[in-house]
Amino acid sequence: MHIYMQQNPAYRFAFIFSFNGKTVTLPKINSMTNKVDLKSQKLKDLVAQLNAETNKEIVDAIKALKIHGDESIIEPLLLTLKNNDDGEVQGQIIDLLNTVKSTKVPAQIAKFLLDKRFVEQRLIMLSSIWNSGLDYTTYLKEIVQVGIEGDLMEAVECITIIENIEQTLFEENLFEPLLVLSEYFHSHIADPNPKDDILREITDHLKNLNNLL
Repeated sequence: MHIYMQQNPAYRFAFIFSFNGKTVTLPKINSMTNKVDLKSQKLKDLVAQLNAETNKEIVDAIKALKIHGDESIIEPLLLTLKNNDDGEVQGQIIDLLNTVKSTKVPAQIAKFLLDKRFVEQRLIMLSSIWNSGLDYTTYLKEIVQVGIEGDLMEAVECITIIENIEQTLFEENLFEPLLVLSEYFHSHIADPNPKDDILREITDHLKNLNNLL
């Protein structure tokens, strides 16, 4: 019997057995593909576990997602935050959002900040922005929009975020949020709001940053 390896387009390599004049090919499956598939399935299983019957199972899933999760888990976490009022479940999700380090998360948070399904979770999302230390300079418009649409506490979170920006800003990062604020004040001259002073502070701070460019 003879055994040798041969590259095969369908598989990374194949083992070729030759025995009594007959040839049998046994494919060697790409181990990297297997790992990706296993990771993807594990992630799906953990997300599904967020709908488990017991809060212990849900908490276990959240803890595992801190290790195995990616940006795709933000929406199911927010849905769990919205639908499950258990203290430990809420605390674990908030901790995950505050400590996540994936650079792909800001785009997801910015999108869901303006999602009407998660109005009650906006304060938690805003808090996670400055707690996580991730770069949200591309999403200042969305943050300012929440400050305008939200309540006083949300406006306070917005100015906290903006005052603590450490990343380098460019003119294009500031143009849209300043435009949104300008439009707000022009349309609310006769309708003042208690949070307007905070929004003016945000405007002044963004203008100052713009003048430094």
